[in-house]
Amino acid sequence: MTDRQDELLAKHDGRYYAIDKFNTGLALLVKTEKLGKRDQVDFGLPSSSALFLSAARRSFLQIKDIDPSLMFYEWQNGRIPINHSKLFDYFEAFASHVVFSFTALEAFANESIPTDFEYQSEKKCKSIVLAKPDIERNINLDEKLHLVLPRALGVTTPKGKKSWQQYKLLKGMRDRIIHLKTIDRTPSGPEKESVWGIMLRAHGEPFCDYAHAMMGHYLTTSSRRWHREYPYRTVEPDKISGDQ
Repeated sequence: MTDRQDELLAKHDGRYYAIDKFNTGLALLVKTEKLGKRDQVDFGLPSSSALFLSAARRSFLQIKDIDPSLMFYEWQNGRIPINHSKLFDYFEAFASHVVFSFTALEAFANESIPTDFEYQSEKKCKSIVLAKPDIERNINLDEKLHLVLPRALGVTTPKGKKSWQQYKLLKGMRDRIIHLKTIDRTPSGPEKESVWGIMLRAHGEPFCDYAHAMMGHYLTTSSRRWHREYPYRTVEPDKISGDQ
C-alpha cells in the first residue's frame, strides 16, 4: 500500500504541520474551532512557519524580476514614477516578503524548542535557568539560533556559515523596515540613504529562501514535510509592473 499512500500524500498541501502515512491511509493533526455558538469546524493543522514562508514567497514573486528603473520616466530635470500606486505596491510587497520571512524563522525557532528543554542564560553576570515558555518570550532570535537550538537539538551552531550571513542580511533588512528612521519620512537626495532606496535596489534578494535555508540547518532531510515541500504549489499572484 506504500505507493498508494505516497500518491495520496502527494495530493495534499505542503503546508500541513503534520501529515503522514498511517496504517493503509494517512493521518494528520486536526484542529477544531467554533465559528459561532452552534457551528464547529475541523481542519488539518497548518505549520505557521510554512504559512509565513508561503506568504513571503508570494510577495517575492511579485517583485523579483522587476527592473525598478522601468517604473520611472524622464520628467523635467529628473525621473518620476509612471504610476505611484504601482510603486507603493512594490514597497508593500517588498516589506511583506521581508517581514514574513523573518516571522517564519521566529515561529520555527520557538516551535523547535523541545517542551522539556531548559536553557541556562547568562544575563548581567547572573545565571538563570529558563523553561521553554520563558525562552520563547525572553531570548532574542540571534541567541535562539546560535545557542539555544544547537544545544536543544544537538547540532552545530550556524554562526560563521553562509546561512548565518544570509540570516543577518534578512534580520538587518527586517529591522530597517520595522524601525523606520527620520530620513525615511523626510524629503532628501540620494546622498542620504533611505529604506526606500534600499528596497528598490534589493528586489532580487531571496529572503524567503534564506529563512528556509536557516531552518534546514536544524532539520534532517525527512523530519519536516512542510520544509521539504517548499516552495509550495500555490497560485502565483499577478506580478507588479510599472505599466499603467
